[in-house]
Amino acid sequence: MRWRDYFYGWQVKLGRYPSLYYLLFTHRFPYNHMRVTPNTELCIEGFPRSANSYAVVAFKLVNPKVKVAHHLHVPAQVLKSVELHIPTVLLIRAPEDAVTSFLIFQRSREVDYYLNLYRKFYETLLPVVDRVLVIDFRLVVGDVNQMIAGINTRFHRDYALIEPLDDRKADILSRLEKYNRQFFGGKVHRSVLPSGERDLWKAELKVRVEQSPAFSAARNVYSHFYREALKWE
Repeated sequence: MRWRDYFYGWQVKLGRYPSLYYLLFTHRFPYNHMRVTPNTELCIEGFPRSANSYAVVAFKLVNPKVKVAHHLHVPAQVLKSVELHIPTVLLIRAPEDAVTSFLIFQRSREVDYYLNLYRKFYETLLPVVDRVLVIDFRLVVGDVNQMIAGINTRFHRDYALIEPLDDRKADILSRLEKYNRQFFGGKVHRSVLPSGERDLWKAELKVRVEQSPAFSAARNVYSHFYREALKWE
């Protein structure tokens, strides 16, 4: 197992305890700008590769001044946000897709390990599922305005929608491409954008994920959250 695998595993384990996690992990740039604080106005979080970047970039496109906590990919973000009564979006994606994509991102073959991390991530948040807005991956990438409208309805906000959405999708993708170059050097395996090349890698790896003895438990916890989610119909 590579250091990158261990590092994320430690974060998820410590991320069950917000005070400890924030003490150890969130004081350096850029994580100190991503964490939940008393000044946070909205938290958008989920397991990696669950449309986190798309959701945040699209929302900030038309709501640039809103202070959003995002992208730490640990339960602590959600738990802390709920504790502070901050509007919280929890993103979900089926484990056969999220874990497969994250394995490629990490260049890892540790299928069982990441399926268990996925399960632990969401199991930790089961006690607060009724206090967050759960959004499925396909709704975010299919019609992100439904996500923003859902935030407005659930939390009594008046955030701007992206109008007209079809004409602004190029702006969203352009910002995602810039994000990919800035943080990941444009590497295909780490890109936040769709990739035909990466889809070829996914096909073989997804079979391994679905055949793993850890898959059923991960899928079960996803199904629990999916029942509560705003989803693409």
